[in-house]
Amino acid sequence: MILWSQRLIDKYDILPSNYENFAALIEEHLVSIYETAGAYLRFNDDLRHLSSDDRSIILRSAADNVSCMSGAFIIQHCNLYGLDAYLKAMNVKYGQCTVDLTTRTRKFIDPDVVLVKLSISLFAFSENSCCYYSNLSNDLTNPIHILEIQNKYAEVTWKYLLYKYGHYDSVKRFLNLIIWLCSMNVLAVHGQSVTTHVKDLDSIIEQTELTLKLDEVEEIIETSQ
Repeated sequence: MILWSQRLIDKYDILPSNYENFAALIEEHLVSIYETAGAYLRFNDDLRHLSSDDRSIILRSAADNVSCMSGAFIIQHCNLYGLDAYLKAMNVKYGQCTVDLTTRTRKFIDPDVVLVKLSISLFAFSENSCCYYSNLSNDLTNPIHILEIQNKYAEVTWKYLLYKYGHYDSVKRFLNLIIWLCSMNVLAVHGQSVTTHVKDLDSIIEQTELTLKLDEVEEIIETSQ
């Protein structure tokens, strides 16, 4: 995603800064955000080893959380808010409310890339948004296991903060992280009303479920040989 962002910035410096010149490139960049989120989910061992039922529940909220959080981070990290054409493209595709909600998260995004990656992993296993899908059961068969995964990422995040920043700054950054997660939850909830976003999520979920099921079948075959 960072490479795509840099490509956008380079083009912005060369070409006239209007929406028409950047429409296709911006669309590719937005697609890359969802593709990256999908790749993360498909290679996440914690998600891979969940039961089929629990994985179906967590996967939908994880796809939503990871795509929203990584997208908001990359826009801030690469200063894409400074590209008027990019904001217009987001407005056209997702609506002004989405742009406004995303913009409001800026002040809570930590510039530490490692911390953001840990935060995304932590937020991925938050099942807080699965209840917004009325056709999907949200009763986890093993909620304790999900809690253990969440605790693992929270503990690693806290240890990283202590190692790099010391206790005082760690507390401040962790509190800011919690506020960011809350603001991202507001964005994720809003995203359920954005048709284009939901369609992209469905694509991620379908591809991830298929990949993980095929991997399970392959493991069974290898074990039985």
